[in-house]
This record gives sequence, C-alpha cells and structure tokens, in this order.
Amino acid sequence: RLEYWVGNSNGDDFWLLHDSNGILHLLGKTAAARLSDPQAASHTAQWLVEESVTPAGEHIYYSYLAENGDNVDLNGNEAGRDRSAMRYLSKVQYGNATPAADLYLWTSATPAVQWLFTLVFDYGERGVDPQVPPAFTAQNSWLARQDPFSLYNYGFEIRLHRLCRQVLMFHHFPDELGEADTLVSRLLLEYDENPILTQLCAARTLAYEGDGYRRAPVNNMMPPPPPPPMMGGNSSRPKSKWAIVEESKQIQALRYYSAQGYSVINKYLRGDDYPETQAKETLLSRDYLSTNEPSDEEFKNAMSVYINDIAEGLSSLPETDHRVVYRGLKLDKPALSDVLKEYTTIGNIIIDKAFMSTSPDKAWINDTILNIYLEKGHKGRILGDVAHFKGEAEMLFPPNTKLKIESIVNCGSQDFASQLSKLRLSDDATADTNRIKRIINMRVLNS
Repeated sequence: RLEYWVGNSNGDDFWLLHDSNGILHLLGKTAAARLSDPQAASHTAQWLVEESVTPAGEHIYYSYLAENGDNVDLNGNEAGRDRSAMRYLSKVQYGNATPAADLYLWTSATPAVQWLFTLVFDYGERGVDPQVPPAFTAQNSWLARQDPFSLYNYGFEIRLHRLCRQVLMFHHFPDELGEADTLVSRLLLEYDENPILTQLCAARTLAYEGDGYRRAPVNNMMPPPPPPPMMGGNSSRPKSKWAIVEESKQIQALRYYSAQGYSVINKYLRGDDYPETQAKETLLSRDYLSTNEPSDEEFKNAMSVYINDIAEGLSSLPETDHRVVYRGLKLDKPALSDVLKEYTTIGNIIIDKAFMSTSPDKAWINDTILNIYLEKGHKGRILGDVAHFKGEAEMLFPPNTKLKIESIVNCGSQDFASQLSKLRLSDDATADTNRIKRIINMRVLNS
C-alpha cells in the first residue's frame, strides 16, 4: 500500500510504502531527502527513501548530501546557476542496537541511534590512496567532476558536480574491535576524467581483517565492448553439448569461506569471541545442521565437519612452485598486543590455529611485513578461481600451520634499508620506508 501524506506547510509532504512482508518505508520525510525546485519547495520531483523499519524493529536510515558548489569553478557557464537541487546518497546506517517499533523520523530529523553498521559513500572528502585506510569522519570538502552536466526532466535544473570515489563499510563494535569505527571493506572507483566525458575504468575491492591484514585489491577493469555478432548464423555450441560442472561439497565450502565465512571460522578456531548465531545460520543454510537450535555437541560436530570440508577443498587444489609469500600485520594494534607478542622473538615457533591468508603480492602491505619462506611440500594453495577476491592471488594455509621466526629487522636498523630494497615493494623507496616499520623473516615448517 502506498500513502501520500501532506503537511500544513508548502513542501512538507512525504510517502509511506507498506511492503507485503510488513516492512514500512518512509520516503522524503525531510527536505534533505526530497529533490525539489529550489525556487518552489512544493514542486517535488523525487522523494528519496529515508528510513525503513521491519516488524521486528530493525531500522535502516539513509542520509543524503545536498549540492553546495564546493570546489566548483563558478565562472564561465557555471556562473548564475542554482545548483542546490541535487541530492547524493551519503550514508546507509543499519543494525540499531535497540529495536524500535516506530520510525525514528516521526520524532526527529536526525535520530540519535547506536548503529552497528555504516556504509559510507565518499565523493572525495577522504583520501583514495589504497595504502592508507580512510577515516570514518570526512577530512575535506568533496571534489568536483570535470564534466558537470544538467538534467531538466522535471522543469527545473538539476546540476550534477560529483563522482562517487569510494564506498566504505564500517563496523561499530568498540568493545569487541578496540575502536569505535572499524573499516572492514572498501570499494575504490577509478575514472578516466576529462571535461568532455568521464568514464568509470576500474573498481578495486579491498577487505580488512581483524588482525590488521589488508587483503590486496581485486581489480575489476572495465572490459572493452564485445565485437558485433557475425552475420549468417550462431557459432555457439548447442545446449546438448554444454558441459555440466558439479563442484564437490568441499570446494563449495572453501568458496563460501573465501566469500564471507572466513571471519567467523577463524575467530572460532582461534578461540576468540564469534557471532554464534551467524555461525549456526551458516551451518544450517549449508546443510551441516538440521535445526537452528542445536545442542552444544551437535554444533561443535557440525563446525568440525564444515572446517574439515574447507581444509579438504583446499588440499584438493594444485600445488604451486611459489617459494615465498607475504602477510601484513599491525603489531601495535591494542586489541592484538597480547596475541602478537609471540611475533617479536627470534626462534619462536608460531602455530596459527586458523586458516592463514597470504599472497605473493606484497605491494599492499603496511606496518609489518611477514616474509614467509616455503619449503617443497608445504600445504599452502593458491585459491585461484575458487577465491571470491580473485585479483589478489591469495595463498591459503590450513589450520595449525607452523612458522618459525628466523630474523626480525626493525626500521632504523643497519640492515633495514637493504632488506626493504630487496623486497621491491614499489618504485618509491621513501614511501616504502614510511609505511613499513618491521620485516619479520619466517619459514613454514612442513612437519
């Protein structure tokens, strides 16, 4: 059901959309979520979704930014324009800590709610250097695109000056993660910009793990358009000749681990706090459990079978001839200080209870670089096509991998510059020295 509500003042109108599943959506409750004629507020062209609430009291809150002319050259053909109509999606907040049956916007235009998750759309207010994780709070004014354009669909000018430069996913669990705003994933958008036409040319996905390791970006380059079809027939194979490829349950388990299961599984293996409800839902959806209320023994057995399937899927992948891989850690992260003390003593043998993610690509590592040497017969495998983040060439090791610390080289020591130079992280030696503070040379023990 769709309801149109009209207030007492001009332009004070909005919509309520009742879904068949009981979810209520509120559109255009405040002026920030309405695209209207700047000269006549009652002439509204679009009412943007501003809040949603489920029957269980779960809310989603959408925030928008209005065009303000920052960093726009107001001379020439930009002079005299009223560019205030356009709205840009700024944040999507969800996971309210306390359920609430009613829409927050009934009582406040800016609800003070403890949100657990925030998706941030950045238009240049934060840096886009892939080596530097951006902050939750914007530091700068947004950037102007080189090819601004206007829409006149509704009888007034809607001027567009912005490009979304990146999308950031933050989690807000200060007690569990040690900081109020924790960046967990990032989508970097790159453009071929010019005053005539700007085109999206690449999208890079980065994921951040709890131990400070940043996964290398997945590079999704925009492919050129396909050639026109040839005349005179279809060269594709008939359906009867299509190959049917069935993946084993073990490979399916590994694929799901790579996509979204790695955080829960590794926390469970390390004995850390983990979202038990999410773990049960995963096991249930993948047929490792038959009930969402298993006994402790049933849950542990199901987790054991699931983890074993992941490990078997990993071992079924082909061996590689890599002899060194890399991993990054932030050894000064307060929440990990006790866990990571073992990385600071030469000769220590470290047993990683979880699956260990590494990569032959070392260019995206900050702070501490683990230089991990491999012997023939090691159990690490490149995930390849099984990986969700396909661009990073991830090599994954099974639980209980043993690593021996052979040497530690700290920034400022006599050998640091030469070792860093041998790693050849980038062409900028100064930048490498600024971001790498420690090199730990390790060896995987096969026995």
